[in-house]
Amino acid sequence: MKKQFVAAACSLLFVMTAAVSLRAQLAAPTSAGVSLGAVYYTVPDVAAHKKIWVDIFGAKPVMVGKTEMLKIPGAFIVLTKGEPAAGNPLVNHLGIWAKDLDPTRAKLTAAGIMTAPKAQFIDLPNALRLEFIDDPAGPDAPAAHHIHYFVANQQDGLNARAWYMKTFGATENARRNGGVPSALLTTPDKWISIDFTAAGGRGRGGAAAPPPPAPSSNKGTILDRFSLEVKGLDAFVKKIEADGVKVTKPVSTNPDGLKTAMIVDSLGNDVELIEGLAGK
Repeated sequence: MKKQFVAAACSLLFVMTAAVSLRAQLAAPTSAGVSLGAVYYTVPDVAAHKKIWVDIFGAKPVMVGKTEMLKIPGAFIVLTKGEPAAGNPLVNHLGIWAKDLDPTRAKLTAAGIMTAPKAQFIDLPNALRLEFIDDPAGPDAPAAHHIHYFVANQQDGLNARAWYMKTFGATENARRNGGVPSALLTTPDKWISIDFTAAGGRGRGGAAAPPPPAPSSNKGTILDRFSLEVKGLDAFVKKIEADGVKVTKPVSTNPDGLKTAMIVDSLGNDVELIEGLAGK
């Protein structure tokens, strides 16, 4: 009887732990109460892109109010139907990491998406770019790793990292032996960051290519924006606005029941602040 009770208790603990794990999709917040929230894509064929995220990356569809979001560890992916504008947006891609992403690459290849073993950059349909990071210290399943800005020069990147550290409580770090300044939103073992690379370091080769036009806000492009989940959004927005951050949309509750606000970061990019995704 005692053994049965212990076994039942262990089973209950396992179920409770699994439930917490399923809810805890977003990373633990910084000291300022901030974590990566969602990445919003504008694509012509939502169903085709959803199939890739669900079948290949293991994303889990959830309804947040009236909006379907796709959960991967560390972030939500939101797909909106539309024709994305061309341009040279500041945020070039989302980074994905895992212990070994070759199985994911193989699934992409089988689906007709060109990849190769250990390929670093993957272009999904409509030139939706992802960076793949294989790391023995990474998670078992594909997870969010970083939001990657491409900026005009190295100093812009350093200045932007300092701004994200000051504004959102991120910590100073870097990837690629210091070549990619990172504003780290988590502990290094979990690693979700906002990264900055000077123009020309786009991972496409072609060093002799002409310099790209000056990067601008992502609004309207395929990666339309990303959001940061913020605890206590009302007070947070008041504080950063008093510190000089430009608030373009004050705090309000959207149709999905989430509090949101819009700001412009130090590079001129539109960033959404949101409260209520954690635990969804």
